[in-house]
Amino acid sequence: MTAIQGLRFGHVAFRVRDLDASIAWYGAALGARELFRAHRDDGAVQLVYLEFAPGQLVELFPGGKNPIEPPADPVGYAHYCLLVDDVDGALAHLKALGVEPTSPPRTGRAGQKLAFVEDPDGNRIELMENPPASPIAPSA
Repeated sequence: MTAIQGLRFGHVAFRVRDLDASIAWYGAALGARELFRAHRDDGAVQLVYLEFAPGQLVELFPGGKNPIEPPADPVGYAHYCLLVDDVDGALAHLKALGVEPTSPPRTGRAGQKLAFVEDPDGNRIELMENPPASPIAPSA
C-alpha cells in the first residue's frame, strides 16, 4: 500500500464554553499563541487557531454549551498528546497555574514518561516525554 504523500497531523478542534478563557488557558498553560481568528458576517468570532509550535495547532470554536458525558467503555476520541522535553518540569509549571494532573506521572510501555491534564472544558491532554530509544520516539 502506498502512503499518502505529505501526510501529517494538522490540528485538533474543540467547541469551548468560554473562548477568551480557553485562549488564555492554552497560552498560560501550554505557551500556545493565537495564529488566526475568523469572523462571521455579523462580526462574531467563528473560530480561532492556536499554535503550540510550527504546524502544531488546536482550533477553538465558541458557543459550546453542553459537555458530552462519555458513556462507559466509549468508542472514539480519548485524548490528544503533546510531546514535551520534561514531564516533571511541565507539571511543575502547570501546578503553579493551579492545573493538577488527573493521574500521577508514570512510565509507559514504550519507555515514555507521561501524565494527563485537562483543559478548562475537560478535554484530556497527554503530556509525553519520549526518550530517543523509545520505539515511538519521533524520527527526524
